Amino acid sequence: MTISVKAARVNARLTQQDAADHLNLSLTGYQRKEDGTSRFYVDEAVKLSKLFGTKINIFFNAECRKKTQNVY
Repeated sequence: MTISVKAARVNARLTQQDAADHLNLSLTGYQRKEDGTSRFYVDEAVKLSKLFGTKINIFFNAECRKKTQNVY
């Protein structure tokens, strides 16, 4: 299951300013990351998962696929 950073923040009852302060970002900088204009760095995602009380993997949709061809 994945959820958005915004949903995790809202569930934690935090404002964008709270998250921005925690990451030492401007409010605008944080908003750009939350709305997808910019990307979060891994260390920022780790800090947010701790702040929001979630596991970091809920922010990612990673899949492993079976190898479909043998390459020799």
